[in-house]
Amino acid sequence: MNLYHEIIGICWLAFLLAWAILAIVFGGNSRQRNYSSRTLGVRLLLLVAIILGIRFSGRIPMQQFGDLPTEAEAAGAMLCIAGLLFATWARIVLGRNWGMPMTLHEDPQLITSGPYRYVRHPIYTGLIAMWIGTVLSYPRSAVPGAFIIVYSVFSAVREERDMEQRFPEVYPEYKKRSKMLLPFLI
Repeated sequence: MNLYHEIIGICWLAFLLAWAILAIVFGGNSRQRNYSSRTLGVRLLLLVAIILGIRFSGRIPMQQFGDLPTEAEAAGAMLCIAGLLFATWARIVLGRNWGMPMTLHEDPQLITSGPYRYVRHPIYTGLIAMWIGTVLSYPRSAVPGAFIIVYSVFSAVREERDMEQRFPEVYPEYKKRSKMLLPFLI
């Protein structure tokens, strides 16, 4: 395992830890906060599987279907770091307003500061950047990465509709001065 692979693994681990810590610190105001012990157990198993997968994926014998140059891996590691920082910044700015994708909030607030000044869905932007960075270093992750990117775009579009309904007076103006996912472009 090379340095860039280590950096990407650390980024994903940091992302998971940051989300867990921020969930504890900020809690949330989502209506869907009742988790059964079974749900918590499944999430814990998923977390353990991800950590083990990141840590030991280099030891699993698999047929490579593409190696990228070291420069691509370096760019991937930098993109993964940038995505992690952007998504975490957005999560911190959201504070108690964060919830699982497409959940209802009891007292929603429209956040337009921090990274939300530039894009309306910076957490998805950060996750997409992290996946693209991961694919540049681990070409085998292209298929699951594509699914995650499609899911992120779908979720952002769905949340756009929800926000237009919840904030009909201010959201259209916010849409005019910000981009959906890619700062200054899209």
